[in-house]
Amino acid sequence: MARVRMTGLASGLDTESMVKELVNASSVKVDNVKKDKQKAEWKKEAWQDLNTKLYNFYKTDLNTFRMPSTYNKKKTTLSDESKVSVTAGSGTTNGTHTVSVKQIASSAYLTGANIKSGDKTYTATNDATASTNFADMKDASGNSLGLEGQTIRFTANQEGLPTLEFTLGGTGENSVANISELNAKLAADDNFKGLQASIQDGKITFTNSSLTKAEDGTESGKSYIIAADALGSNGIVDYKADEETGKVSSLSGIGAKVQSEFSATDISKSTKLSDLGIAVGTSFKINDKEFVVDEKTTIASFAEEISKFGVSASFDANQGRFYINSKEAGEANNFSLTSSDANALEILGLGSKATKVDAQDAIIEYNGVEYRGNSNQFNINGMTITAKSVTGNYNKETGEFTNDSPISINVGNDTDGIYNSIKNFVKKYNELVDEMSKLYNEEKTDYDPLTEEEKAALSDNQIEKWEEKAKSGLLRRDSTIGSLLSNMRTILNKAVTVTNDDGSTTQYTLASLGIVTSNDWTENGKLHILGDEDDATYSMETNKLKEALDSKSDIFSKVFAGSEGFGSQMNSYMMKAMKKTETSHSLTFYNDITMDEELEDYDDKIDELNKKLSDMEDKYYNQFAKMESAMAKLQQQQSYLASLMGTA
Repeated sequence: MARVRMTGLASGLDTESMVKELVNASSVKVDNVKKDKQKAEWKKEAWQDLNTKLYNFYKTDLNTFRMPSTYNKKKTTLSDESKVSVTAGSGTTNGTHTVSVKQIASSAYLTGANIKSGDKTYTATNDATASTNFADMKDASGNSLGLEGQTIRFTANQEGLPTLEFTLGGTGENSVANISELNAKLAADDNFKGLQASIQDGKITFTNSSLTKAEDGTESGKSYIIAADALGSNGIVDYKADEETGKVSSLSGIGAKVQSEFSATDISKSTKLSDLGIAVGTSFKINDKEFVVDEKTTIASFAEEISKFGVSASFDANQGRFYINSKEAGEANNFSLTSSDANALEILGLGSKATKVDAQDAIIEYNGVEYRGNSNQFNINGMTITAKSVTGNYNKETGEFTNDSPISINVGNDTDGIYNSIKNFVKKYNELVDEMSKLYNEEKTDYDPLTEEEKAALSDNQIEKWEEKAKSGLLRRDSTIGSLLSNMRTILNKAVTVTNDDGSTTQYTLASLGIVTSNDWTENGKLHILGDEDDATYSMETNKLKEALDSKSDIFSKVFAGSEGFGSQMNSYMMKAMKKTETSHSLTFYNDITMDEELEDYDDKIDELNKKLSDMEDKYYNQFAKMESAMAKLQQQQSYLASLMGTA
């Protein structure tokens, strides 16, 4: 809570300004510690950013560089890529291979006949609505309910209240043509406002909504007596249901339907199967999985349900056809559609007029051996072979294969792919070296972090430029960065010994493979590929790396990815460098724990100095307060003496 001080009342002095000046020298100490803390925070942020770059290099670029598969890449050349595609894995044998495609794998397809063609008419039977006239209401079989002219009666279950009586159909004052008119007349009478009629689950239903609650929680309402034989509703509808007494708040009567005619062209996804003449209870089977039609089944829900049986089914309303296909290719995924009523299939266009294409397996010959599968993709001898089109004429019945034009596949080392992988590593390594070298050699400036008061006097742009200069050189000559640069450079300058197939050994350096460092010491060991077109300094040299890949590509997995290879050695070093210690967490190249402790120490020191400042302020204010008190007493004495002498 802020303290309120009344100062300078007797002396007229600006006490606050004087106290501020007195403690100002001490407050500078607080600002200096805050500046030191800000520098420590910036240093930590700089290391966090560099740590992310180091870890990403380790996890991605270095990881690729040290993997044997990087140097065993294969490339394929095909005589006809329109019929077969091939991806060769690192274990694929170099040489020429042949592939023939006898048959392509396919799914089973069933295309239905157009059920929207022709001039056939249908009768739709739906639940009646509030606007359906009583005279038009029918039962589930389509027979009239004979409601027109029938009488219904409503009485409020309370003495002295009138009875309402209506005639169903007609146009008289006491006639109601439909439920909407009935509800309007009930609502117009204050005694029956809580009673309404509706169609619920296909039945004419009366509900009581007169229940009210007083502020004290007391419940009240009205109950109604319904006498409507014609509607199948007779009894009392109370404002609140009660199982113990048998009271109910709703009363259902007869089922009420309405029928309408529609033509084949009106068939849509929402058309019910029962309206097309398919009886409720009719079953359909796909591969022994059964679906049974109910009174709510529509064309859309029928397609949705059978799509759960290993097929995909849809109805195209524009074409008026069902389309059904197996979700997966191959003979094992073929399907058949049957029904308990053969005519139901004809109605849906899925019977004799439908077109069925059976599923089939893919069949290929690789180097003279036949392979069969439910997919057009085969994994053989380290290769992924995808059949696209047949290469000859295959007779399914006899198995005879004629007029074949086999596809030749030439597999060789992908020297371009290997070269690009090495080149990418060199690029990413150089970027990392540039980043670390910049931080390590960056000159410090005399710019200190700004205080809050100093920031208040500057624009955001000025603050940004100032802090950019203040952050410069925070990691200059950082021992951890220097160690990383030195050790990574040392690893890449070593020689790696490779054991040849005949048991002899050969030593390789990066330079012997055409990857060199410049004589310019300011590059801090950046790598260059001799003869690479993207290297401005060495592009005119002979590309020894490409020559080595063409002549002895088998050594690269050992030189770079072997247990003592360049990539493996650097990977081991970086793993060790980011190992958890007392001063750092795991996956961290710098002493983040030590930095956090240092920041906590700054916070403690700032708190301590602020406490001293506060105590100092209190001391000065107390001293001035005593002075003010003394001066006030002196003024009182002077006034008293003046009054005695008559000079007041």
